[in-house]
This record gives sequence, C-alpha cells and structure tokens, in this order.
Amino acid sequence: MDSGDRLNPISSSISYRSSHIVSIPYPGRGHINPMINLCRLLSPRIDLTITIILTEEWIKLISSDSSSPNLPDNIKVRSIPNVLPSERTRGNNYTEFFEAVMSKMADPVQRVIDELNPPADIVVADALLPWIVDICKQRNVPAVSLWTESASLFFALFKFDRLDAAGGLPEDFSGDETLSYLPNVSSTHIANLLPNATTFDILRAFSRSYYWFHPAHSLLTTSFDKLEISVMEKIRSEFSIPIYQIGPLIPHNLLSPSPKPTNPDFSPYFSWLDSQPNSSVLYVSLGSFLSISDHQMEEIAMGLIQSKVKFLWVLRDKLFCVDKVDEDTGFVLPWCDQLRVLSHSSVGGFLTHCGWNSTLEAVYAGVPIITFPLFWDQKPNSKLIVDDWKIGLRLKENDDEETVKREMIVKKVRKLMDFDDEESKGMRERVAGLKEVCQAALEVGGSSQQNLDEFLQQNNDPKATVGLQKF
Repeated sequence: MDSGDRLNPISSSISYRSSHIVSIPYPGRGHINPMINLCRLLSPRIDLTITIILTEEWIKLISSDSSSPNLPDNIKVRSIPNVLPSERTRGNNYTEFFEAVMSKMADPVQRVIDELNPPADIVVADALLPWIVDICKQRNVPAVSLWTESASLFFALFKFDRLDAAGGLPEDFSGDETLSYLPNVSSTHIANLLPNATTFDILRAFSRSYYWFHPAHSLLTTSFDKLEISVMEKIRSEFSIPIYQIGPLIPHNLLSPSPKPTNPDFSPYFSWLDSQPNSSVLYVSLGSFLSISDHQMEEIAMGLIQSKVKFLWVLRDKLFCVDKVDEDTGFVLPWCDQLRVLSHSSVGGFLTHCGWNSTLEAVYAGVPIITFPLFWDQKPNSKLIVDDWKIGLRLKENDDEETVKREMIVKKVRKLMDFDDEESKGMRERVAGLKEVCQAALEVGGSSQQNLDEFLQQNNDPKATVGLQKF
C-alpha cells in the first residue's frame, strides 16, 4: 500500500478531467507541512498531477524527515535554487529572510512553471506570496490562495491594513493599543501582531498581501467550519471570492488504523509513553524556528523537573540540566512524531509555542494547552486558546516579563495536570468538545471533506461528480 492509499483509505470514482495543480508554499515548516498535506489529500483524484515547488534546502530537509512517507506517484517535487537565507538561520534575521522571499523567489519559481509539461492548469500558492498573481495572470492560469494560519489572524490583519491605509494608526505604539475587529471576541493588542518590537514594515507587507486575494480564484483556509464561526462570516462579507475551510491540514490519517507507529525510530519514546498512566504526561515542544535564551531554557527545564509531572520534551540542543532527567522524571529527545504523541493515551497536556499547526493538532487530539508564544501569529493563537476557547493557561502572566521563572512553570504545569482542579476540568471538557467537532469535520461527509470536494468541482467540469473521500 503506498502513502497515498494510507492517507486516503477510501478511494473515489470521479469523473474528472486531467489537470495539473502546481503548489507553492511559503518557505517555512508551518507553511510547507499543510501545503504538502493538502497535496496528499488531492492526490487520489483520478487524472490529477501535482507539482510542489520548493527550495533545494527544503527538499533535503523533508527527505530527511523519517515521519513522512514517500509522496504518491502523481506528486512531483521541483526545486528552485537556494536564493533565500538558510532555514537554520532565518530566525536570527527574519526581516532579511522575508525581504528575500518577496524579491528573490519569484523569478526561479516562474522559470520552473514555464518548464512544466503538462503546463499548470491551476496554481495553489501560500497567501504570503503575493507575486504569484502576476505570474499566473501573465500565463492565464487561475491562482488560489492557501491561508495556513488562523482565520482570526487573517481578519485582524485585514482590519489592521484598512486602518493603516486610512491613516488611522499612530506612528508609534506604546503596546497598549488594541484592535477590536469582531463582536463577542476579545480585542487583540496591536503589539501582539508585530513580528518584532521596533518596526511595522513586515506587518504592513503581510497585511498588504490581501490585495491579491480579490483577483484570486478562491481562498482555502486550514480552519474548519465550527472553529471560528463569527470571524469566517466577517471574512466572507469582505471578500467576493469563494472561501473554503478545509482544515485542519494535519497528517491525521497516518494514525489509521492505529496511532501506534511502525517506524522503529519511534520505539524508545513510544515504549516509554506506553508505560505511563493515562493523561499523566506533559508533552513539551517549543518549535524549531526561533531560539530561546539559555537562561529561559534552564528555567523551563528546572520547572519541569521540580513539578514532579512526567514530561516528554522535544529539545534539539541538549542542555546540561537535562542530564538530571531519567525515565522516572521524563523523556528528552531531539525530534518526535508530534501528532502521534499528542494522540497517545498517556499524554494529558501540551506546553507549546502556539504555532497554528501545533494548536490544531492539540485540538484534534483533545489535549489542553500551556501557551508560551514567541513570535508572529503565536500570541494571537495564545489569545484564542486561553481567552476565547478557554482550553489552556498562559505560562507568562505578564507580556513584559522577560523570563518565566521555574516557580511559575511549576505552578502552571501542576495546575493543568491536576484533574481535581476545577479550572483544569473545565478546560478538558471544552477541548474534548472541540476534538469531537474537529474530527467530525474530517470524516467522510464531514464539512472539510465536502468543502474540498466543492473546491475541486469549482475548478472542474461543473457536471463532475466528486466522490466522498476520507481525509
């Protein structure tokens, strides 16, 4: 059985014209992973060819990922040169990286598009690549936008852009200004949308990417129908193009028929998880993009150890203090299959940087969260988790706090993992409800599956019958 069959166990018989979809993700793991998962979902459709365009560096990074099965035969990967700063260093100067994406990536991408045979019938590009519009327009190819972050952030940035264009924003921010953009949803501090503390240049560039959505053929989002209802209503009222919620775009079908892994690389930590009581382990992963100070990492390590709660911690650069961790305390490793870990019965909490994919995986698995946002969309995601959905706790009680001390880490970890604590009980009940809605959206006949089929019909013969497909 190939990887496409495993991801889509129910095959469909589709009246579908031969088509070539070209996908172009923004060069970052949080963007590439959902784009690849979307391509896997599309791959079983009959007579469909898919080409993914990536930098040479990213092709090597993905090829070395032992959790990712081989791509189906009808998905091809084409490379562009490494015209961008390395993925390993982009967090050190994100402004330089972003400017390179805007100025250096378009030319090699369009050269690849021109070389494709058969030519592209449609291009699905990340929403943060606005130059794709001109490329597609010149070739008379429809352009589809994929938004890989929350719908709430999408609309907040849209409103920010409208205020900015109207001159409604001050030149300097104290950090206290808020952006009230939805009824019944708590306001967002504008400072929480900033990619850094000193400039709005990248924020403005991000928000102005919306200008390409109006001529776009359609917009795909990685949210699902019942997660962000009011904000999606607002987005649809502002944009005339079709909008499809097809998420979450996470590799959940790799869990079927059992969440147990078959890869021998997974055996040590899964054996350890198997030996732990139900919902007793805190899973800790703070992402791979941005670095955290050594002092803060030491406080996290000592807080976890002193909490007496067992933990599984993905830590790429080993700290001296983790030598104190043994199997009675926790398990530290450089990488794991995150969705499998979150879905394991022994995992009862998640300490995360609040990347959108990680947030959706926690919702899918029904695991409450301790938030420790670092950058960009992570602060608004933390707000969704804590204030709006009420399925988690903030590790930082004050945004001005430079370092979270180990005593606070002990306090928050123990509270989240205390099944007798009333607040913790409420969070577990609410996240269990979201889990049910999320998994229902991904089932055969679920809203996300139906929305993806509708998207395909829109781009195909309107008389075509798109069979039900389990994501």
